[in-house]
Amino acid sequence: RRSHAVRMMRAVLLLAVAGLGACAGRGEPEMTRPDLGAPPEKLVLAALDKVKATDEQRTAVLNAYDSRQQQLTDLAKRSRELVKQWHKLDRTAADFDQQVEALAAQWAQVNADEMKARSAYERSLATVLDAGQWKTWQSFQDEVVAARRRAFLIDYDGPGGGRH
Repeated sequence: RRSHAVRMMRAVLLLAVAGLGACAGRGEPEMTRPDLGAPPEKLVLAALDKVKATDEQRTAVLNAYDSRQQQLTDLAKRSRELVKQWHKLDRTAADFDQQVEALAAQWAQVNADEMKARSAYERSLATVLDAGQWKTWQSFQDEVVAARRRAFLIDYDGPGGGRH
């Protein structure tokens, strides 16, 4: 089926992109947060097709996307940077606990801001789409997130493991 083939191609693309991103870095095992920030515009367009959005709905959803995309992308990037900083801390440093506390506070604030921004974005979508469309939208996005997480987990063997 065409829709199955399209889903498979998307999954393979997501796996490839995630794999390339995971290979970057110093070559040491380092678990970082997968990029679950703003969906790329092509995924938004695919979701609009999936829910059979009207022209008015398309415009409203794309406006909502445009208004939040950069903020969500920046917040997700900042969250990943904070996790990387945590991984690089010297565990034997006398002030290790204080460094962790400072990073944890920053990370918590970034993630709170991300949740608020994503909630505002999703609220605008949920009010534009009808109940069935919203449910289909959420299912599609869940599939994308699951594929990203699988790609991340496939590439990471856990603490002390290694990257492929």
